[in-house]
Amino acid sequence: MFNIGVVTDEISNNLEEAVEIAKSWGLEYIELHSVWGTNICDVDYATLSRVLKIIRFSGLTVTNIDSLTLRCSLDNDEEYSEHIEHLIRSIKIASLFDTNIVRLFSFWKEDDVDDKWDQIFEKMELAVKIAERENVILGFENVSSGNIGTSDELLRLFKYFDSPNLKLIWDPGNAYAAGEEKPFPDGYEKIKDKIIHIHIKDVVFDENGERIWKPVGQGAVNYEDHLEALYKDNYQGVVALETHCTTVDGSKIESTKESLDGINAIIKGIEENYLVVD
Repeated sequence: MFNIGVVTDEISNNLEEAVEIAKSWGLEYIELHSVWGTNICDVDYATLSRVLKIIRFSGLTVTNIDSLTLRCSLDNDEEYSEHIEHLIRSIKIASLFDTNIVRLFSFWKEDDVDDKWDQIFEKMELAVKIAERENVILGFENVSSGNIGTSDELLRLFKYFDSPNLKLIWDPGNAYAAGEEKPFPDGYEKIKDKIIHIHIKDVVFDENGERIWKPVGQGAVNYEDHLEALYKDNYQGVVALETHCTTVDGSKIESTKESLDGINAIIKGIEENYLVVD
């Protein structure tokens, strides 16, 4: 029914361990973000060669490269130049893993973002043009720590850039953390035609307004109805665990498995409602 994947370092920073555990859970799709503590786009060539060997023998499919492009200060031109170089290397690395999707952000969140939209889009322009030239997809991820986190902000982005090379990594948990009251149905309905990939995490706010990441199904995001809508809309992409959550004793493996179990329970309910078993 759904293609379920995982960001490997949500299991372990040790890529070999993460791959083996993902396979033991029956997963077929992974995305590469941090390996042994370094972003995949910043590792040295010896490490990159090691990663390629591990992935080749794993039999898993790499869906996208989780680069950190434009996760930087808007006003720091030197840092911006470094991030453009980061993007160019991420595109080269993506092709090694037979994917053409690399991630993009919208700079660290500005206090006065309403006065900065022109500057934000001006500096995103180059990334979009490079993607068009190289024929790759920029998977833009909405995040609460960046300037574009909610569906309304995403609409502003996609209205400005009408490019087939800019698509959305939709993260309902991030949208909620950014102030989206109802990532589903309200947020999803606004931006669903731009989605190429989905990240799954759950979240609540405590009494002090502090964000707390939770296992999927234990937070405030309505994933039951959201996944049902994705099924009805014939979503063919991957739904990937990016939980940002650990258990009380600090285990990423157990917390990610808990989220996987939460997703599978939701999917089982959808199957029982919609699929007829002979």
